[in-house]
Amino acid sequence: HQRSHVRRDIAEGLRWLWHHAAVRTLTITIVTFNVTYGASWSVLVLYAVERLDAGEVGFGLLTTAAALGGILGTAGYGWLTTRVSLGDVMRIGLLIETATHLALALTTETWVALAILFVFGAHAFVWGTTSTSIRQRAVPTALQGRVGSTYMLGVQLGLVVGGAIGGGVADAYGVTAPFWFAFVGSAVFVCVIWRQLRHVAHDPIPS
Repeated sequence: HQRSHVRRDIAEGLRWLWHHAAVRTLTITIVTFNVTYGASWSVLVLYAVERLDAGEVGFGLLTTAAALGGILGTAGYGWLTTRVSLGDVMRIGLLIETATHLALALTTETWVALAILFVFGAHAFVWGTTSTSIRQRAVPTALQGRVGSTYMLGVQLGLVVGGAIGGGVADAYGVTAPFWFAFVGSAVFVCVIWRQLRHVAHDPIPS
């Protein structure tokens, strides 16, 4: 009985998400971008060692830069959202993430990569907070858990698929190939989703 109840809850959350255009678009966006992000991040250790020649501490430096950017993004979120609409926050964030993949594919300088990941870290935390805010505003309270769980399942699935793709692409074409894959994939998707992001960010609050 418990198992059938869980399945029913999952199905209900998935059904609501899929039939709600704004949250569906938001979910498809984050899943797609997690595929591209997962592809590039899956080879970040090799990238630090082979591409940047940053030695054993290179990966730690890169992730630290991203974390520091995240702190800045979190601290400045309130200031940012009083000056920039949520729709524009989302659009700018996707452009930053797309440009991140391109810049990392092109650079061979550790300090440049650190600066890139600092900016990316700020974007990642801002995007995550914005996404959560939009979902909480759009999803009825009774369905928050079920829809949120379905959303997070998609997030993790995107990372797993992206990691597998990144490893295969890097093995076949070199350590920068996943970043080129991520850049092209992100750029194409941004073009497809661009107009819809404004409607996602301004979806009405449920009664």
